Amino acid sequence: MKFKGRRLFQRKVNKNAKLFGLVLFIGVFLIILILGLRLFQIASTKQVNHHNLTTATRQSFMQQQIVPATRGRIFDVNGQVLADNSTVYNLYAVLDKKQKDGKKPLYVVDKEQTAKKLSPIIKLDEKQILKYLDTDKLQVEFGPAGKNLSVEQYSQIKDLNLPGINFTPQPARYYPNNRMASHIIGLTNSIADKAGQVHLNGILGIEASKNKPLSGKDGLKNVLGTQVTGQNDQTVKNGDNVTLTLDTQLQNTLENKMDALYNTTHAKSAFGVLMDSKTGRILAASQRPNFDPNTQEGLKDTWQNMLNQASFEPGSTMKTFTLAAAIQEGKWHPNDTYQSGTLNIDGQKVVDAFGQNEGVLTYREAYWRSSNVGFAHLEQMLGAKTWRNYIERFRFLRSTDSDLPQEDPGSISFQHPIDQANTAYGQAINVTPIQLLQAYSAIANNGREIKPYLVDKITDSKTGKVTYRGETTTVAHPITAKTAEEVRSYMTDVVNEDTGTAKQYDLRDAGYQIAAKTGTAQISENGRYLDGLTNDIHSVMTIVPEKNPRYIMYVAVRQPQVFPDANIQITLNKVFRPVMLQALNDSDSAVKSKTNQVKLPDITGLSLDSANQQLTKAGFRVANIGSSGKVVAQSVGAGKYALKDQLIIVTAKGSSHMPDMTGWSMSEVEAYASQAGFNVQSSGNGYVASQRIGPDQLISDSTNQVVRLKERG
Repeated sequence: MKFKGRRLFQRKVNKNAKLFGLVLFIGVFLIILILGLRLFQIASTKQVNHHNLTTATRQSFMQQQIVPATRGRIFDVNGQVLADNSTVYNLYAVLDKKQKDGKKPLYVVDKEQTAKKLSPIIKLDEKQILKYLDTDKLQVEFGPAGKNLSVEQYSQIKDLNLPGINFTPQPARYYPNNRMASHIIGLTNSIADKAGQVHLNGILGIEASKNKPLSGKDGLKNVLGTQVTGQNDQTVKNGDNVTLTLDTQLQNTLENKMDALYNTTHAKSAFGVLMDSKTGRILAASQRPNFDPNTQEGLKDTWQNMLNQASFEPGSTMKTFTLAAAIQEGKWHPNDTYQSGTLNIDGQKVVDAFGQNEGVLTYREAYWRSSNVGFAHLEQMLGAKTWRNYIERFRFLRSTDSDLPQEDPGSISFQHPIDQANTAYGQAINVTPIQLLQAYSAIANNGREIKPYLVDKITDSKTGKVTYRGETTTVAHPITAKTAEEVRSYMTDVVNEDTGTAKQYDLRDAGYQIAAKTGTAQISENGRYLDGLTNDIHSVMTIVPEKNPRYIMYVAVRQPQVFPDANIQITLNKVFRPVMLQALNDSDSAVKSKTNQVKLPDITGLSLDSANQQLTKAGFRVANIGSSGKVVAQSVGAGKYALKDQLIIVTAKGSSHMPDMTGWSMSEVEAYASQAGFNVQSSGNGYVASQRIGPDQLISDSTNQVVRLKERG
């Protein structure tokens, strides 16, 4: 019985063992099957939880092996660095108390002291820093204040030896001149590629438009540290250098004067640009408000690049092209007359900007006095179809394809007769400053219209080889040379005539006859024009010199809230004159192109009366030193050239009497005082408005003249 029971028990154990083994086998089989199926799925799809293993592996490998390209630098035309490479640091704090190096804590120990010491360096309030630090997170950053810290800030914080305070370095761009030409040079941001490598990417200005050559191409290196070469060239290619046409010296002068213009007028915006009219090279360009690309201060209010993106109604600077079209079409009759004031077109009014009926004017007067009514008549003489054709021939309403990105092509309202007339004097049409410069180049270059450009060359940063060179590009011939020369002659009226709207820009005292046209454009909002001079765009376009022009300069101010001078054109001249004279003085070709020159006769030995008559007849102004006998000297020698209306000082014998200096420039006053032998003091700026010692008073070596200067209003 015992044996039989034992046998039954053994059979039961064997049965259970077999059952357990079967269950175990089935379980292991199922696990292996599931794992096999999963491995098969991964092998076939190469994905885990929607992550591509091939890409991840490649990215991991590349991130370890990548050789980042160095971004190319940006220079001015003389080789001065405008944009360079640097490193910035992002600040973070470790709060995880498990982070230690032996017994040394690698986390923030004293939050209050840390906040107190960081606050003045990153310019963030202590309470705000403590708010970041008082958290359950293991690691925190400090918002915008803790990002893009400079090397100086980084060094200051490192010197504090604050536990738990660490940095992440990032590639960055450094702009040595801060706000100078910031919209032209541009800006970069940092972006990470698929491999996690951080690169600089151009987002504004030249940094954006030339981002590809500036960026270069990353390379790869193998585990031995040597660069990978082969069928697919993976050697690092550093970015190319870009040289601009900007001249830093002219740019600095323009920047300083634009600061003064913007600050004194409290304008909404302002713009200035100087272009070489013979080549199209932009030598200086600046706008307000601007921004500091190093700190990005001011950027949020001024993303738009006004040179090529800010289209606006140009106002009376557009009249130059209406004039050119009329001359070209044989519709220009300068001595014909019309009634100024208002003109009715289909029940709507064209009104002259000078605000009142100035009576009957000639069409020549209409240009120098900037009459809207006169130019509405001209548009009607031309006919809408012909005038629209000239708008397109001067290449308005299309991009100039300049070196800057995202250009605004402009727009026009031309359906109704009133709109067609309005465009003839710069309303109902929107243009950009770069389009205006391009169009005015046809006036300056005897009918040949050239494209403005900003990039002088692009060079390989390693070899110096030029890979691209900017060049003068002719884009159109909208008018003949004869028409262009005639237009420039009428533009001199705007400067030289007493009622000319650009008389403030006269440079004859410096030896140059200029051509100019001013503009005052109303600003349209919500379908209607705003009222008042504080809601206008005031501008001037100048071509210098008038004969054989070398430069075109455009200055504009939008919605000035303060008028620091009697006339806004006086204020704009404070930008134009110093920049233009600096450019002219630096240019031999411009000096040789002085205009309205007359050869001086030899007047020595003549009586004062005869000498004065000869010089006056030749178009000069005359001032005498001495009152008797024959002429013994003349300030400009015989056979030399001087401009018409230039002051010639004639010296004879006998006593001298004070001349009437009204309207003289200070340089003329000083020249006369030096030769006549008396002292002179001055106050104010511009031209002589009054003098303490009146005309015809006897001059002696103890004479001390005082003159008061005033800008021409």
